[in-house]
Amino acid sequence: MKALNLIVLTLCFSMAAGVVSAQEKKTGEVTQECMQNLSLFTTSCKHKNYADALGPWEKAYADCPYAHKNIYILGVQIVSWQIDNEKDAAKKEELFQKLMKVYDDQILYFGNDPKDPVEEILADKAVTSLKYKPNDLAMPYKWLKDAVTKLGADCGATHIQTFLTTSYSLYKKDPSLTEQFISDYTMCSNAIDGVISTAKPQYKSTYEQYKTYFDNLFAQSGAADCDKLNEIFAPQIEKNKADLAYLQRTMNFFKRLDCTDEEAYFAASTYAHAIQPSAESATGLGSMCYSKKDYAKAIEYFQEAANLAATDEDKASELMRIATCYNAMNNNAKTREYAKLAIQKNPNTAAAYLLLGYIYANAGTISDDPVLNKTKYWAAVDQFIKARNADPSEDNVKQANELIRAYSAHFPTKEEIFMHPDIEEGKTYFVGSWISESTTARAK
Repeated sequence: MKALNLIVLTLCFSMAAGVVSAQEKKTGEVTQECMQNLSLFTTSCKHKNYADALGPWEKAYADCPYAHKNIYILGVQIVSWQIDNEKDAAKKEELFQKLMKVYDDQILYFGNDPKDPVEEILADKAVTSLKYKPNDLAMPYKWLKDAVTKLGADCGATHIQTFLTTSYSLYKKDPSLTEQFISDYTMCSNAIDGVISTAKPQYKSTYEQYKTYFDNLFAQSGAADCDKLNEIFAPQIEKNKADLAYLQRTMNFFKRLDCTDEEAYFAASTYAHAIQPSAESATGLGSMCYSKKDYAKAIEYFQEAANLAATDEDKASELMRIATCYNAMNNNAKTREYAKLAIQKNPNTAAAYLLLGYIYANAGTISDDPVLNKTKYWAAVDQFIKARNADPSEDNVKQANELIRAYSAHFPTKEEIFMHPDIEEGKTYFVGSWISESTTARAK
């Protein structure tokens, strides 16, 4: 008996926080019998012995539901065990309803607990509901949306993901929910960004996988159609043209989906730039000018974006946009200059090497000597090889290899090299004119 009293006394201290919270909704005293039942089912649950936990848990749940929140946290485990082991469909349904009530009662008695806010309890309820009734989406969707809306990153990566997949399932059943799904994707993307930004270094890569999953799900959903996004967002941008935060989110959203040729993106960029110029808004205005073939004005905006960009990677992207403008203007020297500036900022800018290779290979006549004129292909292939090494992605490697094969076929022959006094195979050769690159002489 002394041992039992010691257990009860210890449990009283360990559960103090839960009891105090419950006393705000006090409907009765926490009796010694209640504390004993709490101790018994808690110990059984620790060992996953739910059969032994069931009796004392049911007693505590019925007699002192206000005593401690473990009645509900562990109660979910106990009732889930009952459902999983029940064969009769009608009884399973009764137990499911009982399980849902456990969550509701946790809110009733412990809804003011800051460690487990109501929204988080409802998110847990949604996950459990979807586990047993995966086709009943409406209420779980509502609970999860409330949680992500109010808690944001604090909702947790798993709940954020479940919300997005539930929204996706609803959208696939009813394509008229496209706008809702897009809005939910944007919300989840922003929330997971918050999770990543505050995560400890050892967990960042895990949360970044969630982000990748979200983007891939949206990309393959069919909702990520640029024309459709333009149609949906255009009126919303007009309504929110003075809301800088909204405009910035919209610009980033369109950039992420590579929909930067849309009027909605241009409009968001224009309004945002008028409120507060930024690298993002300058990029949008530059893209708008580029689409209208006003390359000189586009260069001005892209240069402004490069000056405002926070990282070398972002600066490299803007410098590449300038290089692309000069390429459209057939200014090879300036194209080369800005592509190389982009590489200086970010040596892994594969697109810059590809562009250099392209303009070298298509340089026209760089020498009246037909053999020396072919040396431009050495310089071009050098750049394609660098592009392949800069980005190991499958698409980039495939593209680079195709270009290497195509332009290597234009190299001088062994006979042409042997007969030419200025070239020796395997030795360094300087390609002149505006290309100005050192390369290695080789035969096709």
